[in-house]
Amino acid sequence: MNSVMIRMLLVMATVVAEPELVRLTSDGHLKQRPCWSPDGRQVVFARHQGATIFLFLRDLKTGQEERLTSHTSAEFDAVFAPDGLSLLLSFDKTSPGQGDIEVYRLALADRKLTPLATTQGALSHEESPCWSPDGKRFAFTSTRHGNQEMYVADVMGGDWQRLTTDTAIDAHPSWSPDGKTIAFATNRWGDFEIALIHPDGSNLRRLTQSKGLDDYPAWSPDGRRIAFTSNRDGNLEIYVQPLDGPAINVTRHEAIDNFAAWIADGRIGFVSNRDGGFDVYSCRLAE
Repeated sequence: MNSVMIRMLLVMATVVAEPELVRLTSDGHLKQRPCWSPDGRQVVFARHQGATIFLFLRDLKTGQEERLTSHTSAEFDAVFAPDGLSLLLSFDKTSPGQGDIEVYRLALADRKLTPLATTQGALSHEESPCWSPDGKRFAFTSTRHGNQEMYVADVMGGDWQRLTTDTAIDAHPSWSPDGKTIAFATNRWGDFEIALIHPDGSNLRRLTQSKGLDDYPAWSPDGRRIAFTSNRDGNLEIYVQPLDGPAINVTRHEAIDNFAAWIADGRIGFVSNRDGGFDVYSCRLAE
C-alpha cells in the first residue's frame, strides 16, 4: 500500500459524521435558551426583536407560535416543569439606571403568573431558574447579597437556601435527573468552567478544565452526560461531556452554536447562526 492511500485511509478514519440537523425557526432574530417540553411536542425560547426580548411557545407539529404573556417587561430563561403544566421564567422590570429581575411561575392552562423569587429590599437580579426533577424546588441565581450566587427554594414558598459563597460569578444552574447534583457555570478558576454541587451546597467540584469559556450546562435525560457551550477551540460550539470522560464537540461548525438543551428522546437543541440569522435547531448525535 503506497503512502497516498495510507494518508487517505487515516483521514477517512478520523472524519466524524455530521449530526442529523433540523431547523425549527427561520425568522433570524436572536434567540436565547430554548427549552423543550417533557413530551417533546413544544419548545419555548426568548426572541429579541429590536429593543425587546419576549418568550414564545412553538408547537413543533403545527409550527404555530404564540407569546407567553402580554407584559411589556423583558422576559427570558423559561423552563418547563417536569409535568409540563407550567414554566419558570425571569422578568426584568426596568427601573431607573438598572433592571430588577425576578423569577415567576407561569401556569400554561390559564397563564397565571406567581412570583417565586423576588427582590428583598434593594434591587437585585433573581434569574436562571431550573426545576428539581420532582417539581418541588427550584435553583436559581441571585445578587441579593451583592455577588451573584446560587440558591435553592421551594416552589410553594419558604426560605432560600444559599449554595455558594464565593467572590466569583456563579451562573446558569441545571439540576440532574436523579436530583442529587446541580451543574452550573463559574469563573472561580479564571475563565468560566462547569462545576457540580449537591443541592445542599456540599461537595463542590470542577467538571471542565479548558483554555476557553464553558457555560450553560444541560443534563442529558439519563443523567450520564452534560451538554454545554464552549469556545475552547476558538469558536462557540456545543460540547457533550460524560461525567467520567472527555468532552466531544458535537456541532463542529464555523458558525456560532449556543444554548444547548436536551430533548427527551436524546436529541440536542441549540441556537445557531449557521444559516444567516440566529435560529433554533435540533440534532441527533452522530453515532
